[in-house]
Amino acid sequence: MIKSPNKIIKTSVLLCCIALVFSCKSGSSKNYGSAVADSIANVDSVKPEAGQNPTPGTDSIFNTNSVPVSEKDLGTFPYLKLPESYTFNYEKETSLSSIKDIDKEYFAVYGKLIPKEGKTFKATLEKNRADGKRFNSLELQRSIDKSIADLGGIKLKTVPITNKEWDRIGKKDLIEKKYGYSISLNSLDDIHTYFIRTKTEEVWIQVYLLNEESGNITVLVKEVGQ
Repeated sequence: MIKSPNKIIKTSVLLCCIALVFSCKSGSSKNYGSAVADSIANVDSVKPEAGQNPTPGTDSIFNTNSVPVSEKDLGTFPYLKLPESYTFNYEKETSLSSIKDIDKEYFAVYGKLIPKEGKTFKATLEKNRADGKRFNSLELQRSIDKSIADLGGIKLKTVPITNKEWDRIGKKDLIEKKYGYSISLNSLDDIHTYFIRTKTEEVWIQVYLLNEESGNITVLVKEVGQ
C-alpha cells in the first residue's frame, strides 16, 4: 500500500514537533543544572569569576559578599587559638605590642597581592620545645585550618605568587614597611589566606610556615562599611 504524499508530510511534521519538544525540555534541564552549579561556586567563593581581568591591586577577583555570614562568637582579637606548646612570639599571652589599631598588609588572593587596611595583629609562630619536639608546620597548619573553620571562615585556594607580582609591589612596601609580614619570598607558592565575614566585620588571616623552624601570621580586621 502506498501512502499519500499529504499523509507523509503530516507524519513528518508531527515527528519534528515531538523532537523539538523533547529538545527544549532537555536544554531546560541542562540550563537549570548549570545554574545550580554556578550558584554553589559563587557561594563557595573559591575561584575568580570566568572572564574577569581585574586591575592589579584590587580585590575584584574575590567577592567577599558571596561568603556566608558567620554567626559564631569570634572572641577576643586576634581570635585564633594555637595548639598546646605553640605560641605567638614565644609569649604565653598576646602582646599588645603586636597589635596596631590601623596598619596595612598585602594578602595573597588567587595569585595577586591585594592591599588591606585595618586593625592588625602580626606575630611569629613559635614552639616551646620543652617537650623535646620540634616545630611541625603540618600540625600547626591543620590546627589553624580547623580553628578558622570553627569560626565560620573559609580558606582561599592557594595560587602561587609570581616573582613578577612580588616585584610589582616591591621590597619597600613588603619588607621595609612590613606590609608583607606574612609573605615570604622563599615561600611564594605556599601562602595560606583565610577570610571570615560577620555582620559587622571582615577578617583577613594570612600565614606562611617553614617546616621545623617557625612561621609568620597576620590577622587584619576592618569594620564593614569602612
